[in-house]
Amino acid sequence: MASAHSELIAVACNRTAHALDWSGHIAAFGAGNYVALYRPNNSVFATLRGHTDRVNCVRFANEHTLVSGSADGTARVWTNDGGWRCTHVLEGHEGPVVALATLHIGSGMVTVTAATDGTMRVYEYEATGEEECIGARQVISVGAHTALDVALAHVPGFSSDCDAGVDAGHGIMLATGSTDGHVHIYTRTDNEFSRAVSLEGHEDWVTSVSFQRIDASLTTTSATSHWRPNDVVLASGSQDKHVRLWRIWRTQNVAIAGDADRRAAQALLDASAPGSDLALRPREHEFATQSGEYAAASDAVLEGHDAWVHSVSWGCGELVTASADGAALVWVGDQEGVWATRARLGADAGLLGARVGNAGVVAWSVAGSLHAWTHEGDAWTPCPAPTGHFGAVRDACWSEDGQYLLTVSADQTTRVWAHREEWHEVARPQIHGYDMQCAAFVPKSESKGIRSEEIESETGETMLQYVAGAEEKVVRVFSATQAFVSGNAASALTAAVPALGLTNKAIVSSTVCPDDRYAVRRTHADIAQLDSSPNAVLLDAQLRHTLWPEADKLYGHPYEIYAVAAAHNVVATSCRASSERHACIRLYWTRNWQPAGSLSAHSLTVTRMQFSPNAQYLLSASRDRSWALFERSSDVPYKLVHHQAKAHARIVWDVAWTHDSTFFATASRDKSVKLWAADAPGSAVTLAFPGPVTSVAFAPEKSEGRYVMAAALENGRVFVLTSSGEQQVPTAWQPKEIPRDLAHTSTVHRIAWRPNNLWQLASVSDDQTVRITSVDL
Repeated sequence: MASAHSELIAVACNRTAHALDWSGHIAAFGAGNYVALYRPNNSVFATLRGHTDRVNCVRFANEHTLVSGSADGTARVWTNDGGWRCTHVLEGHEGPVVALATLHIGSGMVTVTAATDGTMRVYEYEATGEEECIGARQVISVGAHTALDVALAHVPGFSSDCDAGVDAGHGIMLATGSTDGHVHIYTRTDNEFSRAVSLEGHEDWVTSVSFQRIDASLTTTSATSHWRPNDVVLASGSQDKHVRLWRIWRTQNVAIAGDADRRAAQALLDASAPGSDLALRPREHEFATQSGEYAAASDAVLEGHDAWVHSVSWGCGELVTASADGAALVWVGDQEGVWATRARLGADAGLLGARVGNAGVVAWSVAGSLHAWTHEGDAWTPCPAPTGHFGAVRDACWSEDGQYLLTVSADQTTRVWAHREEWHEVARPQIHGYDMQCAAFVPKSESKGIRSEEIESETGETMLQYVAGAEEKVVRVFSATQAFVSGNAASALTAAVPALGLTNKAIVSSTVCPDDRYAVRRTHADIAQLDSSPNAVLLDAQLRHTLWPEADKLYGHPYEIYAVAAAHNVVATSCRASSERHACIRLYWTRNWQPAGSLSAHSLTVTRMQFSPNAQYLLSASRDRSWALFERSSDVPYKLVHHQAKAHARIVWDVAWTHDSTFFATASRDKSVKLWAADAPGSAVTLAFPGPVTSVAFAPEKSEGRYVMAAALENGRVFVLTSSGEQQVPTAWQPKEIPRDLAHTSTVHRIAWRPNNLWQLASVSDDQTVRITSVDL
């Protein structure tokens, strides 16, 4: 294994209602097939791999144990004993696990999972000496309906400090929110859960439930004065836009303080309105367990959301709810006997969930973005949270100086990452209407081009530009805003998109014409309040306003764009193709973005192109299993000098040049990388790999006189190889694998070494992650 450590792990939260949980100073959320771990006000520091499908739900048992449920039908128990690892796999479901709950009892733990197969499963974990065991104790059928959420708690008055392990589990109750619109309470007798009571009141699916045990600090307001210590309050949220609180208390041989006043007031109301007692008195549902007799009743109805309530959660004695209306509400009972919102925290898109903890509130949206707030007293302040793509990441490239990393994704966004004490997303230049496919920064150095002119603005300053292709027939050119080019006044202030358009329109004036519909929402005053420079660490909501203006469009391809490559003065593009006619490479001058000709050699889609570092050659690879080499010419930009038909037995996915342009590599689905000399490319050195190779890249310099190459596979593995020998094309290479927990779990689409910082390797994958890994050779 290669010695390596992670610099950046960027990934979005899965778009499910129970994808995140918070315990102490650590949060965990489902991120694709991973469970991602991060510390509030910090970045993701680890991803736990094991699931083979999307992680739908995550719950902490304590700070050292968490459980995750996945669409692969399993739940996994993760334990931190010096490092997070999977200790148990909970199997049995025949459908995706959509919700789970876990509870410690003495030396054991009970976990309940709910799945779309119409069942809930109860698993028990018990530590006896050095032995650990786990098994499915019970399968609970929920019939034609689905349990959308589950929660576990001790019954009121039950001590959780018993040493009898899970055999003392008769003191547990289970709550479920169901598609039948009811909240169901299950109690345990002889280690078997059975339905005790169904709480009616919601008028639509119950999407979330959460228990809170009451202590004296929660009974100080008029709205909660009738609660007693050790009572349990259950919160439920529904698609009927309401949140309901249900109080559960012990009735056997217990005098309920405060209930006498309530009964007296109720009697007065009954006397003044005969026959109305059913409407005025909450119905008390009584049930019994082996540990006593209990009652449950509706305690309050909270109204404040304008759309479906997706999540309710207790934490630190507070209730936070999240809704499709984009608001996270923090609720508190006041002295007038009603529940009111202590804070209304908002986001740009609908929220799927929220959690509250000592460090504040964290919420996640339907776009996969995380939002965080901290508070001091009654003041709530938004703070940065981890960001990332929520779709397959398809391409990545470094700026020429290595300062910025550009990534594009099937989530229809382009993102720029930079290092500011830590790696952060600093801009979102393009939010498109098509899935993104490829991108390339336009180099500014003359050594990267075929003519001497710089790409200059009208004032003579060099501009930062990139070209990007999506699943459309147009290649788009973008220029950085003023903040990214050191205040160049010729650049746009910012950009905006028309309501029904796809083009980022430049905003260059401090005033806005009333007829300018795309810009009327963005005034100079608005922009002045936003520090959109690449030195700023921005919130997700702010990143949506860091668009770059579109400088030009490049037309000519008849089908969706597949690959782009850029030299200083020329850009090469290709599209999806099933015939030689459409498999051409089109060239465009970067000075005026006019066509510079086309190149033909392939018969199927050109999958990858790359200019040599000295700009003498353009190399291309194709689905037709061949590669082609084009050389710079005086009369045309490039001309074909060699076409290697059947260079591989399968599709050629990637090509890469060495830093000195002496030889190049081709990577193929046939599980090999082949090395070819630029001046005599007739024969190759073949390197075999354990799986299809999807990306290859050479380091920008030698290490102790040796070439360094990285190769990534279809299954997510990444290898770093160093050469030995003095041949022009080395035949001997020593491979080392990047540790699997730092690599990917799905197809790696691109790897790229960082310029001017030799041993940092960026990689992007179908697993939705962007990773920057430091490799110690």
